[in-house]
Amino acid sequence: MTEHLQSRVALITGAAGGLGHAFALRLAAAGLHIAVVDCVDTGPTVRTIQAQGGTAQGFHCDLRQPEQIAYLGRQVLEHFGRCDVLVNNAAWIPLKSLDETSLLDWSDCQAVTLDAPFLLSQLFAPGMRERGWGRIVNLASSNTGRPQKGFLAYIAAKMGVIGLTRALAVELGEHGVTVNAISPGLIRHPGSAAALPAQLFEQVRASQMIKRNGVPEDLCGVLAFIASDESSYMTGQVFNLDGGFVL
Repeated sequence: MTEHLQSRVALITGAAGGLGHAFALRLAAAGLHIAVVDCVDTGPTVRTIQAQGGTAQGFHCDLRQPEQIAYLGRQVLEHFGRCDVLVNNAAWIPLKSLDETSLLDWSDCQAVTLDAPFLLSQLFAPGMRERGWGRIVNLASSNTGRPQKGFLAYIAAKMGVIGLTRALAVELGEHGVTVNAISPGLIRHPGSAAALPAQLFEQVRASQMIKRNGVPEDLCGVLAFIASDESSYMTGQVFNLDGGFVL
């Protein structure tokens, strides 16, 4: 096995833009090799990392499809030989009320937001256990602590993510694998700004202790810590990074 494959590898879902893009750049800057996973073009993220001297490879995957997740796992292990840090960032957010939410809306949201983290953990945890080191980082949401209207399926899925985080921490802690969650508030980036009403950003900002909208870089420092050796005595935790929206 080459020196390249012996270096730590981070897989980040939803890494073509928004939070995932920022996460990929931060972990690449910390020296990790990055598997950039998304259902849209991963090229810009990969090229940015490479231009900054890092190592990255893009992988296309529709996380609603279990067979594509299984194929992704085989591709990543074939290319990198391992996955040491799994960042389950991708989410599917149908902005609909109870009456508007179809079973397909519900199922797609659960599949991407909750089922995929379970399946990816199931794929990569065995290698982490074998090596005696691993980090699984899930993305929760401040919407679970202070729900907003119109996020029905998403809030339910993110509550499941918190439960999954705690359950995996119990199973994997004795093997040197930690499992923690980051719970962001409303983060402004081009994707969220295009998808969500402007008044929601103002409403949330006014409700926070820190009176500004969050940006992806506000989460990267905590992610880098959770993904490092320095967090080895911490597992099963949920970190609210929301400007004081949830107390």
